Amino acid sequence: MYKSLRHAIVAGAGIAMILTLASCSAPPPPEPEVLTASQAGGAYLDAVCPVNAAWDQADAELERLRIAALRGPANESGVTDALAKVASASSRAAAQLDPKETTWPKPARAAVADVRRTLLDDREQALKLVKFDATALVDYSWKGGDETAAAAAAARTALALPSDPDVACAQWAALRAEDAATEEGKELATVTPDVDEKPTPAPTKSKD
Repeated sequence: MYKSLRHAIVAGAGIAMILTLASCSAPPPPEPEVLTASQAGGAYLDAVCPVNAAWDQADAELERLRIAALRGPANESGVTDALAKVASASSRAAAQLDPKETTWPKPARAAVADVRRTLLDDREQALKLVKFDATALVDYSWKGGDETAAAAAAARTALALPSDPDVACAQWAALRAEDAATEEGKELATVTPDVDEKPTPAPTKSKD
């Protein structure tokens, strides 16, 4: 009797432990967001346009460094700071393009995956260059530039975006600004004045 009772208690405790462990297990990861063809172009530009902007700044700083180096010793901090921003922007963009986070339209998946790979390669290269001095930076030749450009062009084609990246990002920026203005207008429209608050008289101003 005692043995069978003890067995029942032990068995019950085991079941309780299994249920407890099951209840404490981590929830399954969320499913990747599935993008429609119309959404995919905007999502792609959301990721890569900040990288392009970071590169524009880095190129400008590098040109300044080259000019300064012709005159004598030059300070490379402007270039290295800009390259650190390139690395950071590339890392964020690669995360946004990750197929684990987003399911891209099938015709664009391979091209987007290629762009993501080049972003990760660029990040590693930029992080290496932030340790270079002015002379090494001026003499350095960026590796994989043609491959990056080809991958980006293929992605823009697959996503029905303008072939010129500057045009594509300019359109993206304009749409973002328009959306922001629309949202701000909606927020202002929902603000109701306090009925107990008396209006403040407007100051008088003489005509010019």
